[in-house]
Amino acid sequence: MLTRLDKTRQILGGKHASIDALLDARHALLVQFVSLVDAKGSRKKCLPSCHAVQDFCNQLVDYISAGHFEIYHTVISAIEKASGRRLSIVNRILPRIEATTELALRFNDTYGQDELDDDKLMTLDDDLNQLGPILEERFRLEDRLVKALHIIDDIVAA
Repeated sequence: MLTRLDKTRQILGGKHASIDALLDARHALLVQFVSLVDAKGSRKKCLPSCHAVQDFCNQLVDYISAGHFEIYHTVISAIEKASGRRLSIVNRILPRIEATTELALRFNDTYGQDELDDDKLMTLDDDLNQLGPILEERFRLEDRLVKALHIIDDIVAA
C-alpha cells in the first residue's frame, strides 16, 4: 500500500493542498498500520501495546473524518462545477467509500477503547487482516475521486 501511495503522490500530488494533506494523512495511517501488523507478525509474536493500537485508531478516525468533512467537500465542489457526466463518478464512488467508513469505525469501536485486555488484543491480527483490504479499497476509491478532480483541472486550464 505504501508503494501505491508513492505512485499516487507522484501522479496527483502538488496541485491541491487538501489532496496533499489527504496523502500525508494516508501515509501516517499506513505507517501505523504496518507497525501494528509487523508487531503481530514478528517472530516474538508479541502483542502491540494498547497505546499503539489506540494511536492507530485515533489516526484512523482522524483520516476518515478529514476525508468526509474536508477533502471530499473540496473534490465534490470542483466536480459539481463540471459536467453532469463527471458528477456521476461521485455518485458511484461515495457510497462505496461510506461502506468502508462503517467498517473502519467498527474497528475503532472495538479497539479504540481506554482498556484493551489481552483477549481482545489476541483478535487484533484477524481484524487487521480484515481492515487492510478495506483501507486499500478506500484508498483506491479516493484516488479515483482525486483523479477526476485533476482531469477537471486539466480541462479548465486548457
